[in-house]
Amino acid sequence: MFLHDKNSIFKDQKNNKPKIEEIASDYYKEHKDNILDFIKYLKDNKMTSQWASVNSWKIFYKSKDVAFLKLYEGSWYVDPIVDFKDSEFELFLKKEKLGTIVLDNIEKCISCLPNGQCTPGRTVKIMGKEYSNVCHSLRFKDPKNNEIECIKKIFEYRKNIITGKGVLKTFYVGKPKRNELIKKYGQMNYDLGYEAIMFFINQNLIKENPRKDKNFNSYLKTYEKIMVNNPKINFLKLFEMGFEENCK
Repeated sequence: MFLHDKNSIFKDQKNNKPKIEEIASDYYKEHKDNILDFIKYLKDNKMTSQWASVNSWKIFYKSKDVAFLKLYEGSWYVDPIVDFKDSEFELFLKKEKLGTIVLDNIEKCISCLPNGQCTPGRTVKIMGKEYSNVCHSLRFKDPKNNEIECIKKIFEYRKNIITGKGVLKTFYVGKPKRNELIKKYGQMNYDLGYEAIMFFINQNLIKENPRKDKNFNSYLKTYEKIMVNNPKINFLKLFEMGFEENCK
């Protein structure tokens, strides 16, 4: 986070609402080209920016927040809006091979507010690992090349969340029921059954079978038969019926 230590700058910017490129061109010449290229990317992808505070702008898509872009002490920062509690987001990071870049850019709390009201940050589980003293989530400082491409992919994921397109829907099975099914049918059968359900509720997004397991096709046939005969059936019931069909 950034302190508004110069009230006059805050008041001036609040009145004039400067654009990112204006500040970047005047004071951030070292990073000017990268910043201007990034702004062009935002415009080309129908994302807008709005002044939020001193040298800080909020990035929007369809009036929904996507990130913050900040200019501070000679550097520029991009803080994407992410939710590490979103299991599909973590799957997306793994699929796109973005895990290493993301973990290298976890934002740590730096006691930026007076009296340290925000410290000591949060403890967050990210991609199976626990991180303490985390501020918001991600912060990319002076991003280049692979980091910028990573940011763009995260933005695309966020845009898809906003529009409700292109993001896999999840099928939730409560822990007691999950343990019950695993105990009764085994972990492999549980995984196959779950993936078959995911396949059916995301047919437009999944181009290939999630697994090549020889039993997966039998699950697909079972679920296809059930779906044709009972198109509005509860998915959890469908899950159990699939197990009964294939785990006799």
